[in-house]
This record gives sequence, structure tokens and C-alpha cells, in this order.
Amino acid sequence: MFRTPFSLFAPFSDRIGVVLWTKADAKPHDVRGMLDAEKEASAEQVHGARTAIMRDAIENAPGADGLATDRSGLALSVRWADCQSFIVYAPEDHVLGVLHVGWRGLNAGAIPAFFATLKEEWDIEPQDTYVAAGPSLCAKCAEFSEPARELPSIDPMFFDGRHVDLRGPADAQLLALGIPRDHLERMADCTCCDPETYWTYRGGDREAVKAGERNLLACVLRPVLR
Repeated sequence: MFRTPFSLFAPFSDRIGVVLWTKADAKPHDVRGMLDAEKEASAEQVHGARTAIMRDAIENAPGADGLATDRSGLALSVRWADCQSFIVYAPEDHVLGVLHVGWRGLNAGAIPAFFATLKEEWDIEPQDTYVAAGPSLCAKCAEFSEPARELPSIDPMFFDGRHVDLRGPADAQLLALGIPRDHLERMADCTCCDPETYWTYRGGDREAVKAGERNLLACVLRPVLR
């Protein structure tokens, strides 16, 4: 378990809480207890592009891969094995979100759709957010049968034969939206390269992942006196 996985959020430690659960952590994960949260919300995660606004507890919000809230005490969680996971915080508006992005989500435009939701709901601009990404597949572990066919929206500059740097286009999308580079942090760990620490579909845990085992990233807004 990583109780403070991202140094990016250190200046906001009194405003948000973040915890990352890994393979060594016993289930069920005590999300509310660890984050001192009153309620919890999670997403169905269908490898799509929809972000849902959360203001109350829900398990597996239908059709959503992203969640965002302005409610203190409501923990948001995202689970994954090899995909990318993100936490997004907008300090001026005190809005927090999580996002699950697999390769299908990259194709579907999950990242720009998430920030479009923040803009529509709270008038938040991407440059006013801080974004952290959890462990995910590295380029040497993300192998596809036909990258050009399977990932038509991804620039071929991220292809190396049948291998694809999935982190590269995700970061490129974030930067293109206007997020400053110093507002972006990514854990370097690869889930597949470190199967002792992380659940990994491609790294040997296929059946366990199918049965429901996942890494878990969760966060919560804390009350702020304005």
C-alpha cells in the first residue's frame, strides 16, 4: 500500500487524501476507513470515454470510466491491472476526479472527454488542474497484434514494431489540453515488469484479474474552510 503515492499532491495534503492498494494488500480494501471518508463511489469501467459527476455513494456507476466530485467526504476509486489510472485535482474549485484509461479508452478519447466534463460542470480549465498517473504497462510490455489497426487514433511515432508506448500518447493528450508539465506526475513502475507488487493481466495474473483482482487507487476531498 502507498499512502501518499504522489509528491505532486503534497502541497494539498490538508485538502485531499490519496491511497494506492497493490497486490500485497488484503481484500476487501477499506477505502472509507483509510481515507476517513463518509461514502464511496466507483465506476463500471467499460473502456469508454464517459465521466460521471458524483455527489453520493454508488458502486460501479453505469457506463463510466471517469468520476468527478465537489463533495467532501465522498471517496472516488478506480481499479486496474495494466491500464492507466489517473487522479485529477483542481485546487481553486476544490474538485477531484479519477479516470481509468485502457488502450480502448485512449482510442475513445477518454482523457479529453474527462476535461470536457470538468469544463461543462465547473468551468475548470485543464491548466488549472494537477494530474497524477499510477503504474501501468511500459512500452516493452504493451504488445499488440497490429498496432496501426487496433490503435487507429494513436500517432505511429509511439509504435515500435508490435510494441506501443501507451503512456506517451496519454501524456501528449494531457499536454495538448494545456496542462503544464510541472502539473503532471507519473509513477514509473510497470505493472507487468513488477508482478510481485502489482496485479497484472499481461504479466501472469490473467485468471485472477478475470476473477476480480485489481490494484486500486482512491482519493477523497477533505473539508476546506473558505
